[in-house]
Amino acid sequence: MPVAGPELGEAVRSMLAGRGIGYHPMHSFRSAEAGVLRFDDREPVAADLVVTIPRHSPPPVVRAAGVANEAGWARANPRTLATDDPAIFAIGDCAAFPLPGRWKPDVPLVLPKAGVFAHAQALALADRIAAPVLGESSATEFCGDGFCMLEAGEDLAGFAYGDFFATPSPEVHLRKVGKTWHLSKVLFETWWLQPAGMRKSALAATMSLGGRALGIPVAL
Repeated sequence: MPVAGPELGEAVRSMLAGRGIGYHPMHSFRSAEAGVLRFDDREPVAADLVVTIPRHSPPPVVRAAGVANEAGWARANPRTLATDDPAIFAIGDCAAFPLPGRWKPDVPLVLPKAGVFAHAQALALADRIAAPVLGESSATEFCGDGFCMLEAGEDLAGFAYGDFFATPSPEVHLRKVGKTWHLSKVLFETWWLQPAGMRKSALAATMSLGGRALGIPVAL
């Protein structure tokens, strides 16, 4: 977990080791065929089941709009989410947001492409867009806070959260694995997929109360 730092990365590695799961990073994957994984820099490895994630690429519309960086991702202010074009903002996976902090002076970091950040960015941006329409002003900014649940199986999960805009490096904390975090993840997903109404409001209230009890701010 490059952005979260070596301490959290080692904690995740320990979680995997405790489950008998091997971890083999820093290899250049080439292909998977007939139960064999092939790499550019190591011998082939046999596998019974292969789950892969396709290469993540920016949508062409970003470059077509003239707001892309050299790699094709939207170039936007990490706090205000504004691009070079005053009529265009960028949130979520289409953009690359550089972080002010680093773990190594010569290795720049960018905000992870995770839904929790897109969610928080949308809340901040909605306020900034609505304000002038309503004849008001808004100084709302995306604060860089984020979290994730680390599923461990058997209805257990860990929880990582913190300020990814902190300096001199992101400030991320990990809570111990337990059922609470798995249930929190299920609750959040249920709220997210719930249509507007009393049930959604009740789920939101439950999460807000739970967040206060656990000392974790909840913004929905």
